[in-house]
Amino acid sequence: MHTNKETGHPKYELPDNPHAKHRYASAMKHVEAAKAAGKTSEEIHEIFHKIMAFDPMNIESIPTDEAHKKYRSAVIHAKKAMESGKSSEEVHKIFQDVLASTGTGHCKH
Repeated sequence: MHTNKETGHPKYELPDNPHAKHRYASAMKHVEAAKAAGKTSEEIHEIFHKIMAFDPMNIESIPTDEAHKKYRSAVIHAKKAMESGKSSEEVHKIFQDVLASTGTGHCKH
């Protein structure tokens, strides 16, 4: 792991998978919220690493609170679409539509 010269903080190397950049952006949003809430450095690092290790297919690991409600629903719909044989493009569109509340609202499950 390399160190960021400006902050002295270890530089995180993104994993080599298609969703790593999105998880990193989410992790950084959670880090900022944790900082604003006064969390300790250890707690912030734990949050960051938990999000970066997140498995989106493990729906039970997604919090059920109000802040994660749309995300959880989008993941559930995407997983069901994937299981029904939809293409990667269709699955991503369904995920984005549910997350942005732009879908038709006609869920078959």
